[in-house]
Amino acid sequence: MSAARIIKPPPMSGGDRKYYAREIHKAEVSFANLVEQAITARAAADAARAQAYALDCAAWNTAPFIGELDHASPTIAAAIAGGLPLLEVRCDHCKHTEMIDLALVVQPRDRQVALMRGYLYCSPCQRTLGKKRRPDLIGLRPIGDPQPAAPSRHTKKAS
Repeated sequence: MSAARIIKPPPMSGGDRKYYAREIHKAEVSFANLVEQAITARAAADAARAQAYALDCAAWNTAPFIGELDHASPTIAAAIAGGLPLLEVRCDHCKHTEMIDLALVVQPRDRQVALMRGYLYCSPCQRTLGKKRRPDLIGLRPIGDPQPAAPSRHTKKAS
């Protein structure tokens, strides 16, 4: 409860005072319940919003595999809120793969992730060749995702 209230009701009889006190208590309990319900609903909405952002990021990750190259990408804020704050990029020339933490990127949070390609350069190509090559965006990854490894060259034995 907050600070004490100063209420000056008109003169009442004993029964009226008891009724008035009961109604104030009911209103206080109702207020506390409504505040709790609002907090619970807000938490559920945040969880649902995070899940929607994660699904939007997953849809954007799979769109290039089905040829849907013009699919709208999620925003940087949506990727971070969806739990996929790492952007995987790969240079086609030198095959260098890198993970970029979107939380550290100095860009407006409402910018689409696909527009990041215009700001990125492959640093190994720039150092060795002196050319600024733009890497391809592979997809969004969660923080616990390990760095991608090159496929193994083991061949299966004929049985």
